[in-house]
Amino acid sequence: MMLISAILDYATVDTTPGHDLAYVTHFPTQAATAWYHDKLGERRPLETVLREAEAFADQEYASALHLGARLTPEARRQIAQQYARLTGLSEQFVLNHDLRVPLARFCKELLRDQGLTVGRLDSRFTGMDRERGGSSTDYDPSYAAILGPYTATLNHYVRQELGFESDLAYEVLSGRTRPWSNKDFENRHVRVSDTLRSAMHQNPHLKVMVAAGYFDFATPYWAMRHTFDHLQLDPGLQQNIRETYYEAGHMMYVHLPSLEQQHKDLSAFIEWAKT
Repeated sequence: MMLISAILDYATVDTTPGHDLAYVTHFPTQAATAWYHDKLGERRPLETVLREAEAFADQEYASALHLGARLTPEARRQIAQQYARLTGLSEQFVLNHDLRVPLARFCKELLRDQGLTVGRLDSRFTGMDRERGGSSTDYDPSYAAILGPYTATLNHYVRQELGFESDLAYEVLSGRTRPWSNKDFENRHVRVSDTLRSAMHQNPHLKVMVAAGYFDFATPYWAMRHTFDHLQLDPGLQQNIRETYYEAGHMMYVHLPSLEQQHKDLSAFIEWAKT
């Protein structure tokens, strides 16, 4: 099984008030985004920034959010300072959001001084809004950049190369498939990670590859990491999971070096899974 930019537990991205996990899982991607757009001052390797951001998110930051009102004013300011240092935001901006900066606000704020926004599907992409002073972006610049080329490419492929004929329009992201049925998850988060755990327990030969992009806010890589850390999988089956990460976003293959590396990783995984 190959999971590319997947999400298996929607609790990891839910920012309903009182639910703080998503702020923790989004934080490393905020740091990666700030690194990419040169908002961190002294230039350091991305891996160094990510490891520091991940440690802060899992330890000091997660603990501070858990304490809530019990967090002392001094501790709150220290967390805000670290948050700001790792994301390029101002300390006051972080404090104004009670240490919980929503994704839309981050995408709008990071490059506000340049009059630019950053993408959700791929935060390497930048866009321009009608108003610089708004609190959220007008659109996702990463989606706008890839929508036309990929739609045209697929239409050409299925009609010209495969010879498929149909009067139906090709739907990219369509509301026509909604409302989706979440019958099995009514009144709770959609969570299919336990289905994966069950499948791996029933078939201990099942191999799983997890591929994620560091600049993906739609399905943050640290959210997937959290999900796999909480599968409650038998320890003997951990070796059946391979993880690959790329310096790109949700569709990591739009980044040519990541496309080349992913081709190698997928090929290697298939060969390994045969054993």
